[in-house]
Amino acid sequence: MIIVLAKAVPKDEDACEKIVEFAQDLIENTKKEEGNIDYNLYSNTADGTLLFVEQWESKEILGSHLQTEHFLRFGANIQDLFAAELAIDVFDADAVEL
Repeated sequence: MIIVLAKAVPKDEDACEKIVEFAQDLIENTKKEEGNIDYNLYSNTADGTLLFVEQWESKEILGSHLQTEHFLRFGANIQDLFAAELAIDVFDADAVEL
């Protein structure tokens, strides 16, 4: 399983609201994708940052997601709404032995 954490720092409160609004379509369509295990957006009420938490069956499926119409549309809609670049971490949960 692949886990993605993408932290977003909106420019301001209005930008945050717009990102969340645009994310609704992204989340709804992504959860319908084959190979998606989970996909959510969380808001840190203390500092206004947003965190996408994603789970995918494989890196290949994640790669396919990055080419979907809804993902590309989301990226185009939010490109000017951030105070800093997205901080994205990708983890291979299958590589961890417990």
